[in-house]
Amino acid sequence: MARVASTDRKTTSDTLRLTRLRTGCYESGLKTARLLWGHATQRDAHSIGWLPWAAFDDAASKGRIITLHNNDDLVGFLVWSMNQLRELRCVQVWVRADARLILHGRALINELERIGTEQRCWIMRLWCGEDLAANLFWRALGFEKKNWRRGRTDRRRHILWVRSIRQPACAAAATWLR
Repeated sequence: MARVASTDRKTTSDTLRLTRLRTGCYESGLKTARLLWGHATQRDAHSIGWLPWAAFDDAASKGRIITLHNNDDLVGFLVWSMNQLRELRCVQVWVRADARLILHGRALINELERIGTEQRCWIMRLWCGEDLAANLFWRALGFEKKNWRRGRTDRRRHILWVRSIRQPACAAAATWLR
């Protein structure tokens, strides 16, 4: 497996740092993120869903985990995937309970949108349980309700939230010409 450096990006606030983790690099950061992910999925499985450890390892091997640090303290993560239709899917988004500010969630989503623009994706989508306060967050970030379904195990309703990815005009035109 090739070693690829992680991507660190400072946000507008000097205290926030986003890192796109990849297997084979920044091993201590990956190990810390893996432990936090394990804690989050056990503690908040009702909110973010439960996935096996293999799901985290697979996402890490594909560079599909974004971590958020505030003052060098790991406060959140986002696990994502992309399908053949160039749709970005937020698999899990989590911010520690003591750090839940819209600033942190917005930074994670903005970084995912930046990646989507690079990958020429056209939409971000996610499912969220109807009974969760996170639905207010998704609406505040410009996501729109498009559909709903029953959960697989808990039978509660889940809402499909979607948001278009704004492509730069020149990049979008260049994509059609290729």
